[in-house]
Amino acid sequence: MKTSKKILSVLLTLTLVLALSVCAFAANGPYTITIDNTATGHTYEAYQIFTGDLSGTTLSNITWGSGVDGAALLTALKGASISGLDFSKCASAADVAKVLSDAKLGADATATQAFAQIVGQHLSKTVAGTSTAVTGGYTISGLNAGYYLVKDKDGTQKSTDSYTRFMLEVVADVKAAPKGTVPTVEKKVKENVKATPDDTNYGTGYNDVADYSIGDTVPFELIGTLPENYADYTTYNYVFHDTASAGLTINAASVKVYVDGTEITTGFTTALDGQTLTVTFADLKTITSVNANSKITVKYNATLNSGAAIGLPGNPNEVYLTFSNNPNQGGQGDTGKTPTDKVIVFTYELDTTKVDGKTNAKLAGAEFELYKTDGTTPSYAIVANGKVTGWTTDETAATKLTSDANGLFKVAGLDDGTYYLKETKAPDGYNKLANDVELTISATTTNGQSWVSGTASDALTALNITSGEKTTAGNISTGTVALNVENNSGSTLPSTGGIGTTIFTVAGIVLMIGAAVVLVTKRKVSGEDRK
Repeated sequence: MKTSKKILSVLLTLTLVLALSVCAFAANGPYTITIDNTATGHTYEAYQIFTGDLSGTTLSNITWGSGVDGAALLTALKGASISGLDFSKCASAADVAKVLSDAKLGADATATQAFAQIVGQHLSKTVAGTSTAVTGGYTISGLNAGYYLVKDKDGTQKSTDSYTRFMLEVVADVKAAPKGTVPTVEKKVKENVKATPDDTNYGTGYNDVADYSIGDTVPFELIGTLPENYADYTTYNYVFHDTASAGLTINAASVKVYVDGTEITTGFTTALDGQTLTVTFADLKTITSVNANSKITVKYNATLNSGAAIGLPGNPNEVYLTFSNNPNQGGQGDTGKTPTDKVIVFTYELDTTKVDGKTNAKLAGAEFELYKTDGTTPSYAIVANGKVTGWTTDETAATKLTSDANGLFKVAGLDDGTYYLKETKAPDGYNKLANDVELTISATTTNGQSWVSGTASDALTALNITSGEKTTAGNISTGTVALNVENNSGSTLPSTGGIGTTIFTVAGIVLMIGAAVVLVTKRKVSGEDRK
């Protein structure tokens, strides 16, 4: 939609005598075209291409209508190369009409479309009839008998829509149904734990919302459709524009493309520029298996990285399509753009505080390992700067999580699910836990195909942690859940060595007393002997 003149030349040809049904016959007119179209944003105009004398349903004595520059159109047609139509010997509007009539072409024939393309480039400024928007469509009334080209009014079309143009034979009141739908695109992310509905449409687990641990591989898929008038195009440009938030690292090497469920390896290019992945079909028509009912699917993986947002606002990922909406120029020129479709990935944080089991005092120096299990093999968390970077089945490589002066250690980037804390070292003076601490992080997310608001808080609505029989609410905004782990101090034993010292002291005193007694006794005996 760059200029009115250009718009005129890129209108979408839909039909010659398309979807025509006689509603009421009026021998002398005037006639009305009723366009059944529920799409908003369409303002239609009619241009008379041929006029003449009406007898029954036959138009005779045909001349150029008021809606075309007949001389310029005739010159263009005589120089045109249209398979099945030879206008080179035509000298009048009647001659052109006879060539069309003799060819007995269908409304969707390539030659019919080519003729309409040339007509569309030689319209005059004379608009026929009176155009009126009505519920569920549009009417153009006050038309004389003839052939008309009906198109969108210049400058009224939305970028998300396709242009409509079609030729109608008007010899009575008629109804027409435009054939110009536009492609659509949906994006889905695979949830690895929770059940998701509508799996048959997208594949098991694929929906609008998921949660993962940092370091996990997150599968995505893009599903694109085509317009019902895809066959009208000679070339068709079709591009997926996919953008991930900073918390997701797209793996360009993982991209796979499918047409109706069958993988293809040619006919497209991929490019990754920062956080944006594009999958470009410069000309989808080169893939012969594609038709108007086809679905084009792109699948790829991304990694939830250390830059992932914890809790809200989550880690959104979105896609839109750009597509040809101009069959009049063979699919080249102006393009349309679909609305954006979004999915979102969440991750959470576990805050653990080590406390005295009796006084609730914060305890520093406790060491733990965090692990999860598939029922047979434990996987231990590898943590850097408080965030998960991966998992290992080698316990010797597990990160030791040490409580600080406030008794706290944090692990961010966790999926919801069940985990275990294994104490490997107790604080000084405390007993090491005999059993590992089991805990479950539970996030209530909108797992389905109905997250249409695009608002993160509508996708994550609750967060809890359960350990033992106690469940505690977490903080959705920060994505954190908190847990206290208690330790009990060791037993105070009686002091050793004190009794022995006392015994030795008492024994020493007794010996001293005994020695004194002996000395005194000896002196007394000696005195008596002298006597």
